[in-house]
Amino acid sequence: MTFMRLAAACMLALLAACSSTPQYLVETRSSDLHVRAAVPTVLVRTVSLPTYAADQKIAVQDDTGSIQAQDFGLWADEPERATTLSISRHLNAMTSAKVAPDPWPLPEPPRGTVDIRIETFIATNRNTFRASGQYFMGSEIPDPIDDPDPDKPPRVLPAPLPDKARLFNIEIPLPARTPADISVAQAAALLALSEKIARDLAR
Repeated sequence: MTFMRLAAACMLALLAACSSTPQYLVETRSSDLHVRAAVPTVLVRTVSLPTYAADQKIAVQDDTGSIQAQDFGLWADEPERATTLSISRHLNAMTSAKVAPDPWPLPEPPRGTVDIRIETFIATNRNTFRASGQYFMGSEIPDPIDDPDPDKPPRVLPAPLPDKARLFNIEIPLPARTPADISVAQAAALLALSEKIARDLAR
């Protein structure tokens, strides 16, 4: 009986410790940018994050350069989901297109796609939050249109959104490597990345 009571007490203590771990949101920031997109609908594929950034534990780069998961808090949402939704929301507000994350939820299929692959997403030991990587965008080439003149070949139309591959390297000043400061800087980095993508959608 004593052993069972001890085990139950340990379990309750563990649950209490887990439930008391603070969780942090990455709040969506607003932008004054608004552009006319080259396509009416855009799919944002699920953002690819490095392993340490995809974990709900908040990680930072320490003074030696190594990346360490911290015990001072968790992200309130699954990071890849939250990052994808944040960028989709920004692009919806910044462009004329209807933008949605994967899986595509609208009846009309997307005319363009954006694929973001983040390589670095960390509070650095240089007192910045760094987001770097690549993004790709494009759309399928429409089906050829038959010419009324049978002697002429079908006309091949260009893709409505030309293929593009871009690099990005964004650094936001970070007053301190605390969860609150990291969440603010991360939101600013996602806003800056979204503005860069929005401008490319307009070209």
